[in-house]
Amino acid sequence: MKSVNFLPTAKKRIAVAMSGGVDSSVVAYLLAQEQAGHELIGFTAWTLNGPGKCCNDALVNAGRVCETLGMAYDTVDLRAEFAHYVMDYYHNSYEKGLTPNPCVECNRYVKWEKLVDYARDHLDVDYVATGHYAKLDHTDVQSGGHVKVYRPEDERKDQTYMMARVYPKDLKYTLFPLGNMTKSQVYELAQKVDLPTAYSKESQDICFVLNGQANYMKGVFGAQKGPIVDLDTGKTLGEHEGHYLFTVGQRKGVKVAAGRPIYVIKVDPTTNTVYVGDKHHLDTTRFRVQSPNWLVDELANPSVYPYESMVKIRYNSPPELGTVHWVDESTLEVELTQPKDAVTPGQIAAFYDTDYQQLYGGGYIEAHVNHNAFDKETRQQNLPDLNCQIDPLPV
Repeated sequence: MKSVNFLPTAKKRIAVAMSGGVDSSVVAYLLAQEQAGHELIGFTAWTLNGPGKCCNDALVNAGRVCETLGMAYDTVDLRAEFAHYVMDYYHNSYEKGLTPNPCVECNRYVKWEKLVDYARDHLDVDYVATGHYAKLDHTDVQSGGHVKVYRPEDERKDQTYMMARVYPKDLKYTLFPLGNMTKSQVYELAQKVDLPTAYSKESQDICFVLNGQANYMKGVFGAQKGPIVDLDTGKTLGEHEGHYLFTVGQRKGVKVAAGRPIYVIKVDPTTNTVYVGDKHHLDTTRFRVQSPNWLVDELANPSVYPYESMVKIRYNSPPELGTVHWVDESTLEVELTQPKDAVTPGQIAAFYDTDYQQLYGGGYIEAHVNHNAFDKETRQQNLPDLNCQIDPLPV
């Protein structure tokens, strides 16, 4: 396991991105104990509207942790940015028959780009520290190179896949103090020092999908009935209420009688048709990846291709060794050594070294939705005012 994980030894002004959970709370505590005597400020982003979202106990706890540690606390309103870069992207992707990963987009545009910009421009900090489980090597930054991203000590909590599309420019201002710790050690420390979040639970759901995916999508698009078709026979097996309710590889919820186990093989948004079939239709060894984001300078150079890489196509899926071929500056073709099932358009393919330790970057599998230019003033016109207030602690 790569042991390097950069933390500054000289005194710095550091903003701690506080989610109100145990991980970011322990980050704040660890930095407060550093002998360098860092100047710390906690801050939290408002990303959603209404009670139970921006003002739930978790965010209130962020302020309490800062108060306990004697840290200043600030908040930043990123509701418009979150609605544009995450929620609009999520809706548009499903409308186009894709299966998006909103957390990857949130990391790229909100949790990193917008938060880092805010912290550096408005809080005047040197670094932003977060509670993510990963390691960063800043060795090459002084010579103009990128930060290297490695998997954490606790591989079960590895969050590097979700960082595959974070801009390198933002990572050079980032710290991951938990990179050498396990989740159990984090909980033990939080309980030992009696942090307010010591017994908080982890959230596993998409933060803006509150009442189940199907109910949420029907609320966005309404019912749009269409056929469920057998890919092999062309026979219509039944009817669905919207192609956006299905994803490639899905079996549960395909409510048709086929006399055999069937899976979603293809979603056609132009005809609102869901194609189903036997599992072998899902197996593939070749697929294309669009708009790659590179955390390693050399991989933007076509002369290094083809190269071998461990390729991860879903957060909870083990990686597979493959060969990556250059098609053009915005397109790659991946050839896996073993077939993978349900290589799903819209999801992220993350690339690692062959030891599966260093994250190289990642892109969208086969197709994705382009972001329109973000216009904050226009985007905020239809956003209601927050119905609650978290008072920042005094600086």
